[in-house]
Amino acid sequence: MPAKIIDKIIEEIDKLPSPNVVVQRIIAVCSKPDASSTEVANTLMMDASLSARVLKLANSAYYGVPRKITTLSEAVMILGFKTVRNLALSVFTYDMVFKNSSSGIDREKLWEHFIASAIASETVAETMGYPLKEEIFIAGLLHDLGKVVYDLLFSDILETEAKIAQKTKKNLIDIEEELGIPPHSEVGAKLLRKWNFPDLLVLSAEFHHNVEGNPNELFVNQVSMVHIGDVIANLMMKGASLSWGDPKLSPFALNVLKVKPKTFLRILDKSKEKYNKAQEFLQID
Repeated sequence: MPAKIIDKIIEEIDKLPSPNVVVQRIIAVCSKPDASSTEVANTLMMDASLSARVLKLANSAYYGVPRKITTLSEAVMILGFKTVRNLALSVFTYDMVFKNSSSGIDREKLWEHFIASAIASETVAETMGYPLKEEIFIAGLLHDLGKVVYDLLFSDILETEAKIAQKTKKNLIDIEEELGIPPHSEVGAKLLRKWNFPDLLVLSAEFHHNVEGNPNELFVNQVSMVHIGDVIANLMMKGASLSWGDPKLSPFALNVLKVKPKTFLRILDKSKEKYNKAQEFLQID
């Protein structure tokens, strides 16, 4: 059964929505060392709906900007290229999560988990003094993308797993193993590879449940940050991720980042505080 599902996913994956031309262009432009705020803003303006939604997020209390941002150029100059890129990717991911109108899972709760994971992962990065916190935010946002793949291609399987997880008070990753179903972590990584997304995003998706299994030593710290962010998000809202067991915090990840219990609790409290300021991210219509 697992091999058949993987074969089917590979066969069907081209039918899944991929970042549109404007989002792809924003990712490319924001990666250029010589990019200008005008170039980023002009790229965004190619998609009116995307532009409006990015502006809405830019004015979220989450960023704490003291005055209203009214133009895309302002958003880029005040928040930075990478944050604006993250906003565009957040809009795209939101649309993907809610694409299956006949879904049997609670997509609103799943999206809340995505945002909580992004915020908590970024908070871990900030606490650890990691300079590229925006990269960890987007890795946290996309780490569970495999669940969306299942919802779009095999919604009956995901719905069944979720019901079993809730009834047995277990985590979804354990139900997948018990049923012999390819884990959502592997499936999400396959999609991100297909999109040619950076290794950090692929590895965070693939190994957020198995940090020590990550073969790429260059990204051990970053994947550990996303793992801890995911655990914190699950502590913040049990069941939103479709997992109902106690989150399994990796001693390996804690040791790699030298996170002590007091530090972990401080990150949890800070993540809750920041999440409460991010309500615009929960409704990006």
